[in-house]
Parts: sequence; structure tokens; C-alpha cells
Amino acid sequence: MPSAATVLGNAKAVDFLTERGFAGPKVAFILGSGWGHFVDSTEVVEACPYEEIPDFGASTVAGHAGRLVRGRVQIGGGAGDGSAAADESFDYLAMQGRMHRYEGHPLSRIGDAVAVLAGLGVRELVVTCAAGGVNPSYSVGDLVLIHDYINFMLESPVRGATPPAGSRSGTSPRMVKLAEDAAAGADIPLHRGVLFSSKGPTYETPAEVRMVRTLGGDVASMSTAPELIAASSLGLEAVAFACVTNMAPGVIPGAEVTHDEVIEVMQASRAKFSTLLAALLQAFETHRP
Repeated sequence: MPSAATVLGNAKAVDFLTERGFAGPKVAFILGSGWGHFVDSTEVVEACPYEEIPDFGASTVAGHAGRLVRGRVQIGGGAGDGSAAADESFDYLAMQGRMHRYEGHPLSRIGDAVAVLAGLGVRELVVTCAAGGVNPSYSVGDLVLIHDYINFMLESPVRGATPPAGSRSGTSPRMVKLAEDAAAGADIPLHRGVLFSSKGPTYETPAEVRMVRTLGGDVASMSTAPELIAASSLGLEAVAFACVTNMAPGVIPGAEVTHDEVIEVMQASRAKFSTLLAALLQAFETHRP
């Protein structure tokens, strides 16, 4: 019977990327709209456009660079004397931009991308996105640590796997705790919230926003749940973050949202993102079981 590992996967992509020097890092980031600046704040060791990776797919959304990156973050530094504090560095993989269901990609392809990361040696996955704020206590620019989600895409990237794959939540309690501690250490405030994930591409109506809130959602996005489902099914630990780029229609009377507005808010927050993700990388690398 097929397992999640056999339903998902792209051996040609793994072989291609291994030959290009992408294998090895244990931590990977999936960088959603506006989060890609993190890569630019680090050393880029290798980079490959998605179009060059066999059967990988492409990202077509503004704000998504559409490339896989092997990067390096230098922690400490400044001493120049060869000490551990000066020389400590950590490699990571990053999908600088993702594939979305609304672009026409099947969820299996989105899951395949996670399987490729796993095939390259990744064991811990950080998924990021831009999201609309549904919880009225949130504000534009806030960061939300996703501890659970509602998959309203009503399909799964591991469809066809038997027995049923994955856990009830794709987030790892260990990684959630490490993320909270890392954010506190970097003086970055976080909410803990539930992500409502739908297919898009249209933004929610005020009536739909009321439904999301009734169901327990705090933020709404058109991504992230598929990657978390795939990660859990493949045995990866995962954690997710959303940046509130707008208050969803109906939360603030008369509020409307455009993708340009989303990108503008994300650009204003990019230094905070880079600090947070670097702190997460260090925490995961230094507290691995």
C-alpha cells in the first residue's frame, strides 16, 4: 500500500540538486510573499531557479523569486580571532517563493517540493506566509506563530496514501517552544494563532471572514497548510509563521485589500523577518535532539 513517502517525491529533482551542492542542511524555510528578503541578508552559497529543477514547477506570483537557495547565516562575528563566537555559521535551504494551488498547481506538486527538501536531508521545516488578520486584537505588521490550522482547501497533498498519513496538526510542539524562545530573545513580539488556509485566489468576503472567526481562525491565507500536512506525513518537524498584512474584510468596516498592499507591508517588516529567521536557525541547530 502506498505511504506518504511513496505518494510524494521527485527523485530526479533530488539527484539534480544533490549534484548541484544542495544536500546537507537540516533546516529549510519556505518563504512566502515578502519573506524572501531573508535570503538577501545572508550568504548565498548556491541558487537554482525552479524552472531548472526537473518536474519541480514554477512560482508566478509577484514577490516570489522562484528559486531554491542554499544559504549561510553567520552568528556572532566581529572578533576576527577564530573564536567560536566569531566563526559560528549555519547552512540552510530556502524555497524563495512557493507554488500555490490557485496558480494551477496540484497539491501533490506542493507536497512534492517538501519531499524534495526531505530527500536533501532536511529534518526541520519553517513555513512562512502573508495573511489577513481575522482576530480583531491583531494589527497590521504583527507576526503570528501558527500552532494549528484549518485546512479549508478540502484536499490533501498526500491524497492516495494509506493508511491515513500525518498527525492532527502539522506543527511540532518542540519547534513551537524553540520559536517562542528565539523570538523573545530577539525581542520580537509574537501572537499564537490558528491559520485558516483556503485555495484562493480571491480574498475573503466579510461573510466568509465571519465564518473563519466562528470556526476559530485568527489569520487567513492561501497557502501553508499543504506544506505542513506534507511535512508531518513525511516525518519532518515543522513550524509556521504568518505576517498580518491587512485586516480581513469585515474586521474593519470598509477595509479592502490588494496584493500590492500585501507586498508593501511585508517590505516594511523585512528586517524583523530576517532577524527572526536567523534566530530560529540558530535555535534549531543548537537544540537538535
